Amino acid sequence: MSTPTSPPPSAFVTRASRGRRWRALVLGTGLLATSAGSALAYSRGAGEPPPTATPPRDLRAQVESLLDASQGTPRDEQLRRLGPQAVPVLSSLVMDGSAPSTRRARAVASLALVDPTQSAHSIQEVLEDARAPADVRASAAGALARCLGIDAIPPLSARLTDQEEPVREAVALALGRLGGQQVRQALEERLPLEERPLVREALQRGLSLAEP
Repeated sequence: MSTPTSPPPSAFVTRASRGRRWRALVLGTGLLATSAGSALAYSRGAGEPPPTATPPRDLRAQVESLLDASQGTPRDEQLRRLGPQAVPVLSSLVMDGSAPSTRRARAVASLALVDPTQSAHSIQEVLEDARAPADVRASAAGALARCLGIDAIPPLSARLTDQEEPVREAVALALGRLGGQQVRQALEERLPLEERPLVREALQRGLSLAEP
């Protein structure tokens, strides 16, 4: 009977070498993957946030700069392009008692430019607020007419007896630009009762604007 032969020593050496090479290959692959993951994590997160959109300029500063610029079509167009996002800023400027009244007056007018539908109520509140400066309320009269069109006739007509002379003047002109029989009647009824020459002049001009 033949005696089983053991594999030669070289076979063990070959198998051991293959095992070491395999373990080294697996370990190397793992280290490579770990290093790549770490490098990716570093490139994304080690003090470097993922790319994001460039933050917008300070909107309030931008709006204030436009309001303080010279009046004209370029300024109005830039404000209009800001759209509804500018409404909260403009509204806060209108109510800011520390802001110059000229800026507040322009802010009211600009509300009618950027979002006439949503701003009409706020503009009417400014017009009817006796605590607001007269020039701000006068600006609100024209802005309300632009927002509401003929629907502004009733609230504007109610301001023909306002205590502030500049407000009455602005209301008369705003009504005249809207025109129509209802406007003519309101202006004609107020004209003989008005004592201030400048307001009477505005009423007469409003009537001429309202001519059919």
